[in-house]
Amino acid sequence: MRMSQLFLQTLREAPGEAKSPGHQLLLRGGFVRAAGWGNHSFLPLGVMARRKIEALVCQALNAAGGQEIALPVIQPIEVWQGVPDADRLGGRALRFRDRNQHEMALATSHEAALFVAVRGVVQSYRQLPLLLYQAWTGFCDEERTSGGLFGLREARVVDGYSLHADAADPDGFYGRVRAALAGVFERCGVTVVAAAAATDAADTVTAHKVVFPWAAGEERVVQCLACGYAADQAIARTGKEPPSGEAPLPMQDVETPHCKTIAELAHFLNVPASRTAKAVFMVAGFAGGEDRFVFAIVRGDTDLNEAKLRRVLQAEAVGPATEAEIRAAGAEPGYGSPVGLSGVTVVVDELVAQSPNLVAGANRPGYHTLNVNLGRDYQATMVADITLAGDGDRCLECGAAVRVVAGVELAALAGPRCRAGAGRATSATCLDREGRGQPLALGRYRLYTDRLLAAVVESHRDEQGLLWPAAVAPYQVYLMTVGQARPEVVEAAERIYADLTAAGVAVLYDDRDERAGVKFNDADLLGWPLRVTVGERGLAKGVVELKQRGGGEVENVPVNDFSCILSSDSRNPGWLWPVS
Repeated sequence: MRMSQLFLQTLREAPGEAKSPGHQLLLRGGFVRAAGWGNHSFLPLGVMARRKIEALVCQALNAAGGQEIALPVIQPIEVWQGVPDADRLGGRALRFRDRNQHEMALATSHEAALFVAVRGVVQSYRQLPLLLYQAWTGFCDEERTSGGLFGLREARVVDGYSLHADAADPDGFYGRVRAALAGVFERCGVTVVAAAAATDAADTVTAHKVVFPWAAGEERVVQCLACGYAADQAIARTGKEPPSGEAPLPMQDVETPHCKTIAELAHFLNVPASRTAKAVFMVAGFAGGEDRFVFAIVRGDTDLNEAKLRRVLQAEAVGPATEAEIRAAGAEPGYGSPVGLSGVTVVVDELVAQSPNLVAGANRPGYHTLNVNLGRDYQATMVADITLAGDGDRCLECGAAVRVVAGVELAALAGPRCRAGAGRATSATCLDREGRGQPLALGRYRLYTDRLLAAVVESHRDEQGLLWPAAVAPYQVYLMTVGQARPEVVEAAERIYADLTAAGVAVLYDDRDERAGVKFNDADLLGWPLRVTVGERGLAKGVVELKQRGGGEVENVPVNDFSCILSSDSRNPGWLWPVS
């Protein structure tokens, strides 16, 4: 491609809305343009980079035995009726009626449509496992605060679906797909944390999320650098150091005016937060419409993990209680305590059960109670791990300290689960070894292409611009002329351009009538792996300049042997061949 013909405008300064360094470079380099909060237009260079990444994902899935399909984005609402995933439509889906008043939905996922597509085609366990995937543009109406390509409302994703006769996955298919996708991040040169995202009743990991460490990201994963353990903070189990043993002391009410928070209480009493008990009032919803008031007790230096609480209670949902609900249970907002309450579900964290003589609320405004002890002063309905893991907690695998990593989710992977409801709703079943009809089990694999593109540029840049990894660079070579456009300079550059293009190398030829400084700046800003400079002085010596964007010295090579030098095993930088 000749730069004079490319739809491109580079900028010296980034627009004010760009917050991260990588996003600034994408805007300055003309890869994307902002079209409003959460919306970007991808320009030619951005589309090329996106397609390179998408191709890597599809290649990985093909290598794992995948086959590409295309499922409809606009779906009749009937497709979702009776399917367990129908709640995904919720308030995030766009619903509308067509001209015949049929209700339609703009899909946010395709599980239901997939079952409709395979119904009657997959008939026997002998056809399984089967991996199908599609690349599509999805609507993402999420509450994300990350900007740039990390927080798009409309983004490219690659969704993979594996169909199984047995949810137990006896042949380890899920692990093979995970390994194939891990290779994509490696080829992109992006460091990620693959964290457990869900476990079954036996505490076996059934799902993972792949997170790019990013300080402004919404995701939180717990990681142990010593042994490699990693898990979503919502499910991570870690050890916390219990306090030294001491005998229970008598309870004593003390006046604590204006101390409704743990921080205010600890400061007023001059005690560490670890000597306090934090009351968290929740309402749990159960199947059948039952709601139950729940009194959760965690130590003051920890935070309640609502996901763990919901799992312990086997509830469908948990949420904060209102002040009216708190008072109806006999407690006082801001000064609540389980002491003296009856008929209330009390869930106590394991660490609280090991911590004697804590300061707790007194169930009356302006007062707390010293030396509250579980077992003597109140009883627990259940004791369980219900706190969020934190920095410095002990890894249960190896005992080392863990850290909490903020980041952005780049991929979500879930192992095969039996989709009995979906199977009944869509009649998507297959015959097992005994000839009985069984619902299909489904594994799911989603990779966010645009987020991965953002992670690439945040990982590969310097003060001058981008440093694209060869596997995803829109072009491999930046060819430029410097000095006056003398015929011999132009002729040499044209010959190199033609030879490289014929050899299959992706070249961006800067044939503009611009100063050398402008061209050098744009070459660094765009960040192709190799820069080739043709100038009058070099040609007088019979050479052209080669410079790798990632570093190294400028190398002079004979212009007459340029093409054979690039294709030579001894001089070829390796990443140039092949380019497709």
